[in-house]
Amino acid sequence: MGAWRYVGTRLNGENVNRGASPKGMIYYGPAGEMSVQIAPDVARPRAGSVMTPDEAFDALKDYIAYFGTYSIDEAAGTVTHHREASIQPGDSGDFVRRVEFTGDRLVLRPPNSTMEVTWQRIK
Repeated sequence: MGAWRYVGTRLNGENVNRGASPKGMIYYGPAGEMSVQIAPDVARPRAGSVMTPDEAFDALKDYIAYFGTYSIDEAAGTVTHHREASIQPGDSGDFVRRVEFTGDRLVLRPPNSTMEVTWQRIK
C-alpha cells in the first residue's frame, strides 16, 4: 500500500521516451482502491480559452490514467488492477502485473512482456 512516484518505463531494455521529466503517481489504498497517472513531459499550449480538437489530442497523447481496485496474488507474485475507468479510449478490463520490490522501488511487469515500469515510494 502507499503512493509511488513514476521513475520510468523500459521496453526491450531501452528507456521509453516520455520527455525529459515525465511525472506520475500510482496509489494503492488500504480498502483495495488504486489509481495511476503518467504524464509525459511535453508542451501542452492552448491558444484560446477553449481547447481545439488538435490541442485536446496533444494534451492526451501518451497520457496514461485509470482507477479502480486491486488484488494481490502473493503466490504468483502479481498485482491485478481492476480498472473501473480509463482515459484511454477502448481500455477496459484487468491489468495483471508481476511485482518486484527493490528497496524503495516497485517494478511492475506485464506477463510475457519485456516492459517494466519503475516507481519510487513517496515518503
